[in-house]
Amino acid sequence: MRLSLNKTQTFNQIENQLNSSSEGMTIFAPTDNAFNNLKAGALNGLSQQQQVQLLQYHMLSKFYSLSNLCWLVTPSFTQASGHEGVWGLNFTGQSNQVNVSTGLVEVQINNPLRQDFPLAVYPIDKVLLPEELFGVNRTIASPPPPATSSGKSNSSETAAAEPSPGKNSAGGRNVALGSIVGLGLVCMGIIS
Repeated sequence: MRLSLNKTQTFNQIENQLNSSSEGMTIFAPTDNAFNNLKAGALNGLSQQQQVQLLQYHMLSKFYSLSNLCWLVTPSFTQASGHEGVWGLNFTGQSNQVNVSTGLVEVQINNPLRQDFPLAVYPIDKVLLPEELFGVNRTIASPPPPATSSGKSNSSETAAAEPSPGKNSAGGRNVALGSIVGLGLVCMGIIS
């Protein structure tokens, strides 16, 4: 599976937002290691719409400096929010030490890759997994594990979205969302 900014039209959305809005944009860009640390196959079952939502979940439709992120009302609406509800991120911290949480994942936001209006890009060491896609009642849930003779399911199986220290599947390693850091560089060329 490959999440592509062009295939999902997300690049066009970012470009339009930067060119037509006075609000700017903030992007959280998972590193390649963030994707490698996902459980194998965690992203393979996403539909095209869910791929778009995952990409949009890493974006805020306003420019925020690192020090301003901890002052946001949480949950803060992401680009994935819409008629299906609020897909929010929670921010905690102070000054230049800020954490972002989805309810499933929490990660520290470190030094910005870019923090010049209208675009802020922050590399992060984990993929932000929205509960709407990866929580207990996720829409892409696989069939439940077979019941044992005692009627209990195998508790050693975990949700596909749980991070693990192992490598992701070959298809998952090619996920282009990790390249969103490169997108920040491309966007700098667009707005410069």
